[in-house]
Amino acid sequence: MGLGRDNYILRLLAMVAFVVALCGSAGNVRADSNDPAKQDDDKEIRVAVGEWPPMVSETLPKFGKHAMRFQAIFEAMGYDVQFVFVPWQRAYEQTRHGVYVATFPWLSTKERYEDFNVPRYPIAQAHQKGFYKPARFPNGVDLNQLADVSLLGLRPVGVASYWYEDEFRKLGVAADIVNNSESAWRFLNADRADIMFEEEEVGWYDLERLLGANAAKNYATTSPVTTRNMFILFSRNHPRGEQLMQAYDTFMASAQGQEICKQWSICTAEVPVSSD
Repeated sequence: MGLGRDNYILRLLAMVAFVVALCGSAGNVRADSNDPAKQDDDKEIRVAVGEWPPMVSETLPKFGKHAMRFQAIFEAMGYDVQFVFVPWQRAYEQTRHGVYVATFPWLSTKERYEDFNVPRYPIAQAHQKGFYKPARFPNGVDLNQLADVSLLGLRPVGVASYWYEDEFRKLGVAADIVNNSESAWRFLNADRADIMFEEEEVGWYDLERLLGANAAKNYATTSPVTTRNMFILFSRNHPRGEQLMQAYDTFMASAQGQEICKQWSICTAEVPVSSD
Protein backbone atom coordinates (compact mmCIF):
# COMPACT_ATOMS: atom_id res chain seq x y z
CA MET A 1 0.00 0.00 0.00
CA GLY A 2 2.81 2.42 0.91
CA LEU A 3 4.72 1.43 -2.26
CA GLY A 4 1.67 2.11 -4.42
CA ARG A 5 1.20 5.52 -2.78
CA ASP A 6 4.88 6.39 -3.36
CA ASN A 7 4.60 5.39 -7.04
CA TYR A 8 1.50 7.54 -7.41
CA ILE A 9 3.32 10.58 -5.94
CA LEU A 10 6.32 10.02 -8.23
CA ARG A 11 4.06 9.80 -11.29
CA LEU A 12 2.24 12.97 -10.23
CA LEU A 13 5.51 14.89 -9.78
CA ALA A 14 6.77 13.68 -13.15
CA MET A 15 3.56 14.85 -14.82
CA VAL A 16 3.81 18.30 -13.21
CA ALA A 17 7.44 18.63 -14.31
CA PHE A 18 6.51 17.66 -17.88
CA VAL A 19 3.71 20.26 -18.04
CA VAL A 20 6.00 22.99 -16.67
CA ALA A 21 8.71 22.13 -19.19
CA LEU A 22 6.20 22.05 -22.05
CA CYS A 23 4.80 25.47 -21.15
CA GLY A 24 8.27 26.93 -20.89
CA SER A 25 9.22 25.50 -24.27
CA ALA A 26 6.08 26.88 -25.94
CA GLY A 27 6.80 30.29 -24.47
CA ASN A 28 10.30 30.26 -25.98
CA VAL A 29 8.98 29.35 -29.42
CA ARG A 30 6.51 32.24 -29.35
CA ALA A 31 9.24 34.63 -28.22
CA ASP A 32 11.60 33.53 -31.00
CA SER A 33 8.94 33.96 -33.69
CA ASN A 34 7.76 37.37 -32.48
CA ASP A 35 11.03 39.01 -31.48
CA PRO A 36 12.52 40.86 -34.50
CA ALA A 37 15.97 40.80 -32.92
CA LYS A 38 15.90 37.01 -32.85
CA GLN A 39 14.54 36.54 -36.34
CA ASP A 40 18.03 37.18 -37.75
CA ASP A 41 19.08 33.89 -36.16
CA ASP A 42 16.16 32.00 -37.67
CA LYS A 43 17.50 29.30 -39.97
CA GLU A 44 14.24 28.80 -41.88
CA ILE A 45 13.97 30.64 -45.19
CA ARG A 46 10.77 30.91 -47.23
CA VAL A 47 11.33 31.12 -50.97
CA ALA A 48 8.68 31.92 -53.59
CA VAL A 49 8.65 29.77 -56.72
CA GLY A 50 6.25 28.79 -59.48
CA GLU A 51 5.65 25.82 -61.74
CA TRP A 52 8.42 25.24 -64.29
CA PRO A 53 8.84 21.48 -64.56
CA PRO A 54 11.17 19.64 -64.64
CA MET A 55 13.23 22.42 -63.04
CA VAL A 56 10.79 23.50 -60.31
CA SER A 57 7.45 21.89 -59.52
CA GLU A 58 5.35 21.14 -56.46
CA THR A 59 4.46 17.73 -57.92
CA LEU A 60 8.00 16.44 -58.59
CA PRO A 61 10.27 14.55 -56.17
CA LYS A 62 12.27 17.10 -54.16
CA PHE A 63 10.47 19.79 -56.19
CA GLY A 64 12.56 19.45 -59.36
CA LYS A 65 16.16 19.79 -60.55
CA HIS A 66 16.76 23.45 -59.75
CA ALA A 67 14.96 23.17 -56.42
CA MET A 68 17.27 20.29 -55.48
CA ARG A 69 20.26 22.52 -56.23
CA PHE A 70 18.86 25.30 -54.08
CA GLN A 71 18.20 22.91 -51.20
CA ALA A 72 21.65 21.33 -51.43
CA ILE A 73 23.34 24.72 -51.24
CA PHE A 74 21.30 26.28 -48.46
CA GLU A 75 21.08 23.15 -46.34
CA ALA A 76 24.88 22.94 -46.53
CA MET A 77 24.89 26.55 -45.31
CA GLY A 78 22.76 25.49 -42.34
CA TYR A 79 19.33 26.71 -43.45
CA ASP A 80 15.97 24.97 -43.56
CA VAL A 81 14.31 25.73 -46.91
CA GLN A 82 10.57 26.11 -47.40
CA PHE A 83 9.28 26.57 -50.95
CA VAL A 84 6.04 28.50 -51.38
CA PHE A 85 4.41 27.77 -54.75
CA VAL A 86 2.54 30.69 -56.29
CA PRO A 87 2.17 32.01 -59.87
CA TRP A 88 5.51 33.30 -61.15
CA GLN A 89 4.42 36.91 -61.41
CA ARG A 90 3.23 36.83 -57.80
CA ALA A 91 6.49 35.20 -56.72
CA TYR A 92 8.36 38.05 -58.38
CA GLU A 93 6.24 40.88 -56.96
CA GLN A 94 5.90 39.52 -53.43
CA THR A 95 9.63 38.88 -53.21
CA ARG A 96 10.29 42.37 -54.54
CA HIS A 97 8.07 43.79 -51.79
CA GLY A 98 9.74 41.70 -49.07
CA VAL A 99 7.05 39.11 -48.38
CA TYR A 100 9.60 36.40 -49.26
CA VAL A 101 13.35 36.57 -48.95
CA ALA A 102 14.08 35.17 -52.42
CA THR A 103 12.75 33.69 -55.64
CA PHE A 104 14.47 31.65 -58.35
CA PRO A 105 15.50 30.89 -61.09
CA TRP A 106 15.42 34.09 -63.14
CA LEU A 107 17.45 35.56 -65.98
CA SER A 108 19.12 38.84 -65.07
CA THR A 109 17.81 42.01 -66.67
CA LYS A 110 18.40 45.69 -65.97
CA GLU A 111 15.04 45.96 -64.23
CA ARG A 112 15.62 42.90 -62.06
CA TYR A 113 19.09 44.04 -61.16
CA GLU A 114 17.58 47.33 -59.94
CA ASP A 115 14.69 45.67 -58.09
CA PHE A 116 16.60 42.88 -56.35
CA ASN A 117 19.88 41.89 -54.76
CA VAL A 118 21.35 39.70 -57.52
CA PRO A 119 24.29 37.47 -56.53
CA ARG A 120 27.45 36.91 -58.54
CA TYR A 121 27.02 33.14 -58.70
CA PRO A 122 24.28 31.70 -60.95
CA ILE A 123 22.23 28.69 -59.96
CA ALA A 124 21.33 27.43 -63.45
CA GLN A 125 21.75 27.98 -67.17
CA ALA A 126 18.99 28.25 -69.75
CA HIS A 127 19.31 27.21 -73.39
CA GLN A 128 16.44 28.95 -75.16
CA LYS A 129 15.34 27.42 -78.47
CA GLY A 130 12.44 27.80 -80.86
CA PHE A 131 10.00 24.87 -81.12
CA TYR A 132 8.20 24.36 -84.44
CA LYS A 133 6.60 21.67 -86.61
CA PRO A 134 8.82 20.34 -89.44
CA ALA A 135 5.62 19.39 -91.30
CA ARG A 136 4.94 23.12 -91.71
CA PHE A 137 8.58 24.02 -92.32
CA PRO A 138 10.12 21.02 -94.13
CA ASN A 139 13.36 22.90 -94.78
CA GLY A 140 13.72 23.72 -91.10
CA VAL A 141 13.83 27.13 -89.45
CA ASP A 142 17.23 28.79 -89.75
CA LEU A 143 16.99 31.09 -86.77
CA ASN A 144 19.74 32.16 -84.36
CA GLN A 145 18.26 35.22 -82.64
CA LEU A 146 14.85 36.70 -81.91
CA ALA A 147 15.38 39.39 -84.54
CA ASP A 148 15.24 36.63 -87.17
CA VAL A 149 11.57 36.02 -86.37
CA SER A 150 10.41 39.06 -88.34
CA LEU A 151 12.89 38.44 -91.15
CA LEU A 152 11.47 34.95 -91.65
CA GLY A 153 7.86 36.14 -91.39
CA LEU A 154 7.12 33.93 -88.38
CA ARG A 155 4.39 34.55 -85.83
CA PRO A 156 5.37 33.37 -82.33
CA VAL A 157 3.22 32.48 -79.36
CA GLY A 158 4.50 33.11 -75.84
CA VAL A 159 3.63 33.29 -72.16
CA ALA A 160 2.98 36.56 -70.34
CA SER A 161 5.90 37.85 -68.20
CA TYR A 162 8.45 35.55 -69.88
CA TRP A 163 11.81 37.02 -70.88
CA TYR A 164 10.93 37.34 -74.57
CA GLU A 165 7.82 39.49 -74.10
CA ASP A 166 9.82 42.71 -73.76
CA GLU A 167 12.20 41.59 -76.50
CA PHE A 168 9.32 41.08 -78.94
CA ARG A 169 8.03 44.54 -78.08
CA LYS A 170 11.42 46.16 -78.66
CA LEU A 171 11.85 44.34 -81.97
CA GLY A 172 8.32 45.11 -83.15
CA VAL A 173 7.48 41.41 -83.42
CA ALA A 174 3.75 40.66 -83.49
CA ALA A 175 3.29 37.81 -81.00
CA ASP A 176 0.31 36.10 -79.43
CA ILE A 177 0.82 36.23 -75.66
CA VAL A 178 -1.21 33.88 -73.45
CA ASN A 179 -1.44 33.37 -69.69
CA ASN A 180 0.36 30.05 -69.22
CA SER A 181 2.55 27.50 -70.97
CA GLU A 182 -0.24 24.96 -71.48
CA SER A 183 -2.29 27.50 -73.41
CA ALA A 184 0.78 28.41 -75.46
CA TRP A 185 1.57 24.82 -76.41
CA ARG A 186 -2.04 24.11 -77.39
CA PHE A 187 -2.10 27.33 -79.41
CA LEU A 188 1.03 26.23 -81.26
CA ASN A 189 -0.19 22.67 -81.70
CA ALA A 190 -3.39 23.96 -83.31
CA ASP A 191 -1.23 25.75 -85.92
CA ARG A 192 -2.40 29.15 -84.75
CA ALA A 193 1.26 30.20 -84.39
CA ASP A 194 4.49 29.19 -86.10
CA ILE A 195 6.98 28.97 -83.27
CA MET A 196 7.36 29.07 -79.50
CA PHE A 197 10.52 29.82 -77.53
CA GLU A 198 11.29 27.84 -74.42
CA GLU A 199 14.22 26.48 -72.44
CA GLU A 200 15.12 23.31 -74.33
CA GLU A 201 14.71 20.72 -71.55
CA VAL A 202 11.58 22.39 -70.22
CA GLY A 203 10.07 22.54 -73.71
CA TRP A 204 10.45 18.83 -74.43
CA TYR A 205 9.17 17.98 -70.97
CA ASP A 206 6.10 20.18 -71.42
CA LEU A 207 5.35 18.81 -74.87
CA GLU A 208 5.13 15.23 -73.61
CA ARG A 209 3.37 16.19 -70.38
CA LEU A 210 0.73 18.39 -71.99
CA LEU A 211 0.28 16.97 -75.48
CA GLY A 212 1.63 13.41 -75.21
CA ALA A 213 4.67 11.59 -76.54
CA ASN A 214 3.15 11.15 -80.00
CA ALA A 215 2.56 14.89 -80.37
CA ALA A 216 6.11 15.63 -79.26
CA LYS A 217 7.40 13.60 -82.21
CA ASN A 218 5.92 16.24 -84.51
CA TYR A 219 8.28 18.96 -83.27
CA ALA A 220 11.85 20.09 -83.81
CA THR A 221 13.96 22.91 -82.41
CA THR A 222 16.04 25.72 -83.82
CA SER A 223 19.59 26.53 -82.84
CA PRO A 224 19.80 28.27 -79.45
CA VAL A 225 18.70 31.90 -79.65
CA THR A 226 20.36 32.55 -76.30
CA THR A 227 22.25 30.66 -73.61
CA ARG A 228 22.26 32.57 -70.37
CA ASN A 229 22.82 32.04 -66.68
CA MET A 230 19.92 32.13 -64.25
CA PHE A 231 20.03 33.60 -60.76
CA ILE A 232 18.39 33.70 -57.37
CA LEU A 233 16.73 37.09 -56.82
CA PHE A 234 17.07 38.18 -53.19
CA SER A 235 14.64 40.82 -51.92
CA ARG A 236 15.88 44.36 -51.30
CA ASN A 237 12.90 44.91 -48.98
CA HIS A 238 13.24 41.81 -46.79
CA PRO A 239 15.36 42.34 -43.64
CA ARG A 240 17.48 39.29 -44.45
CA GLY A 241 17.69 39.66 -48.23
CA GLU A 242 21.08 41.33 -48.58
CA GLN A 243 22.67 39.30 -45.78
CA LEU A 244 21.49 36.04 -47.32
CA MET A 245 22.76 37.03 -50.76
CA GLN A 246 26.20 37.80 -49.34
CA ALA A 247 26.22 34.52 -47.43
CA TYR A 248 25.29 32.67 -50.63
CA ASP A 249 28.08 34.27 -52.67
CA THR A 250 30.61 33.63 -49.90
CA PHE A 251 29.60 29.98 -49.67
CA MET A 252 29.66 29.45 -53.43
CA ALA A 253 33.19 30.87 -53.56
CA SER A 254 34.33 28.40 -50.88
CA ALA A 255 35.78 24.95 -51.55
CA GLN A 256 32.57 23.32 -50.31
CA GLY A 257 30.39 25.47 -52.54
CA GLN A 258 32.57 24.83 -55.57
CA GLU A 259 32.40 21.10 -54.93
CA ILE A 260 28.59 21.20 -54.85
CA CYS A 261 28.23 23.26 -58.03
CA LYS A 262 30.53 20.94 -59.99
CA GLN A 263 27.51 18.67 -60.33
CA TRP A 264 25.95 21.12 -62.79
CA SER A 265 29.13 22.78 -64.11
CA ILE A 266 28.13 26.38 -63.37
CA CYS A 267 30.76 27.44 -60.87
CA THR A 268 32.06 30.73 -62.24
CA ALA A 269 31.06 34.04 -60.68
CA GLU A 270 29.91 36.83 -62.93
CA VAL A 271 28.46 40.28 -62.66
CA PRO A 272 24.84 39.91 -63.81
CA VAL A 273 24.34 42.02 -66.91
CA SER A 274 21.38 43.76 -68.44
CA SER A 275 19.61 42.14 -71.34
CA ASP A 276 19.49 45.54 -73.06
